[in-house]
Amino acid sequence: MNPTLDLRDPHVSYAYTTAVRLLSLDRVTPFWPELGLRIDDVEAVKTAARRCVRAEIAIEALDDDERDYDGMIAVHIEAFLADVERAQGTAAAAQVRAWIEERFFVLGQEPGWRTMWHVLVAWLPHRTEHRVASFGLPLGKVAKLVEIARAWADTADALDRRIGEADALPLEGWDAEAYAAYRADDPDLSPLTGLSLHLAAVEFERTWGAIQRLLGPAEMDALERWGQAEVLAHMDSISHHSARIPPEGRCLS
Repeated sequence: MNPTLDLRDPHVSYAYTTAVRLLSLDRVTPFWPELGLRIDDVEAVKTAARRCVRAEIAIEALDDDERDYDGMIAVHIEAFLADVERAQGTAAAAQVRAWIEERFFVLGQEPGWRTMWHVLVAWLPHRTEHRVASFGLPLGKVAKLVEIARAWADTADALDRRIGEADALPLEGWDAEAYAAYRADDPDLSPLTGLSLHLAAVEFERTWGAIQRLLGPAEMDALERWGQAEVLAHMDSISHHSARIPPEGRCLS
């Protein structure tokens, strides 16, 4: 079982190493169902992931003239998938590979307009409905938009709280070793940042899908005008064009 993406692409390599590190951690195991992973022997996957992370730590400890990071880490990522296949079978290895390449990597490339709308949708419940409607949205649709936005804000808050609680668990065993290596240069870093960003992207994907189903083309134009006005009013250093919704964001594919 080999990756289907080019591991010498730094974005691909980063996605793989971040995902494998997350899979190695005991405190991430309760989140596996939300990641879409259904593996019979979780511990076998975690063991394989830990071998890969230890190899990455050893590679990073080498002097620059002693290492070809991209080539060396690619070997260990391939070994990780092979280990999962030996322990759990081809279907399980394919499931892990698909999650990393088709979900974790893809959602990690979330475009700027989408991350801007993470913020703008969370702001919607704090604006008067008549103000939002003044950009060309029917009041009835605004009310439904606010419901969607409240659900997104509640979900995002709950996610932040749960990941914060997981991050604060006592550091023991492998998690202590992995956290120490990750924080070698900055004690404020957390390996769970990747989990937070990924799960937020997963949840916002659902949220934006609900908005796409609710609004017609002219109404999406009106929502865009509202978002651009919000950026102009409240984000001095950011262009209002950051709230532009591209064609692929306007309708469900």
